[in-house]
Amino acid sequence: MTIRRMLFREPDGRQKGLLFSLFAFVCILGWVYFGIVLDGPHNMLFLGIAFAFSGVAEFLPPSRRRSAGVLRILGLSTLVVFVVLLISVPESIWG
Repeated sequence: MTIRRMLFREPDGRQKGLLFSLFAFVCILGWVYFGIVLDGPHNMLFLGIAFAFSGVAEFLPPSRRRSAGVLRILGLSTLVVFVVLLISVPESIWG
């Protein structure tokens, strides 16, 4: 039950949403440069997507607890998929 309370709590507000959005933007830019331009690893893409989901969740109004929880779950799921891919097929991430 504590996990449910943690995931489906009220959004924390714009400051935290802006911080997560900034992290997402930096990660996506890093992925574009390192992953696409330099043909490097694609780990920054997963981090950018996870931060973006969390950032959008924090921007929602306080009455949208369920939507914020779903977005937080999507962000965590993205990180879980990233870890599973790193364990099972690391060459798909690291090139």
